[in-house]
Amino acid sequence: MEKGVLITYMGAPSNLKEVKPFLYRLFSDREIINFGVPAFLQKPLAYLIATFRAPKVKPQYEAIGGGSPLVKYAKEQVELLKERIEEKVFLGMLYSEPLLEKVAKEVVKLGIKELSHITLYPQFSYATTGACIKEVEKLLGGKVKLKHVKSWCTNPYYVEWVKEGIRKKLKKELKNPVILFSAHGLPEYFVKERKDPYPQEVEKSVSLVMEEFKSIPYKISYQSKVGPIKWLEPSTESQLRKIKEEGYEEVILFPISFVSEHIETLYELDVEYAELARELGLKFLRVKLNHRSPLLIEALKSSLKA
Repeated sequence: MEKGVLITYMGAPSNLKEVKPFLYRLFSDREIINFGVPAFLQKPLAYLIATFRAPKVKPQYEAIGGGSPLVKYAKEQVELLKERIEEKVFLGMLYSEPLLEKVAKEVVKLGIKELSHITLYPQFSYATTGACIKEVEKLLGGKVKLKHVKSWCTNPYYVEWVKEGIRKKLKKELKNPVILFSAHGLPEYFVKERKDPYPQEVEKSVSLVMEEFKSIPYKISYQSKVGPIKWLEPSTESQLRKIKEEGYEEVILFPISFVSEHIETLYELDVEYAELARELGLKFLRVKLNHRSPLLIEALKSSLKA
């Protein structure tokens, strides 16, 4: 029986031309962003928002090289995983190329009968992993036997990968550092109304990581808020200000919900929050994400086999 592995992710614009189509697909997804309008108005409104927002975010992509490296890095992770397993490995994105709907057709065409599916989101949320699972079921349910990995936030290889990044920063001469774990934010109603476990998943990962660094204070924050509705708190900005108010001089920031560099790390953290840290007089040490690390690839492999 032909078996395969499917890795999914939301995706990202790899060049400036892809920015508007990416935003349109993202804002069209009512499960991710509900504007509170009738369903038939979701896509027209998404088009208007994408048209309005694209010129605002393009300069951010220009600042990091003209596009996000997220898809490129995901492809590299797939190639590394292929070296460790015997099954065929596919990569599908929800909102950018390679689009999942096209990849699903390829899976069926190749006669794959069993498919293990994992996302590049270690922590489960209905907005990320849940959305990917729903789309995979929609496209492949009934055609292929599916097994979904819903969460790998406590995978020991993943936890060790995070620790490894923090250790490298701790080798520097530091006086009184605080470790700040910045996770991608989520609208608050996801947690209150949908009982989304994402904050608890983030806390699980952080708790396991901090078993090694018990003498160092730490905080958790949320970033990447979009729109006027309330998102998870505390924000990364407010936590940086609090760290300064509490008398600390150095902050080691780890983007805990990400497994590769992209716009939220390369621009939001390295430009916007790094500038804020300088204004506050904080030494800002952002852990770079080694997406090719053997530890991270082994985390994916072992989670698939669990």
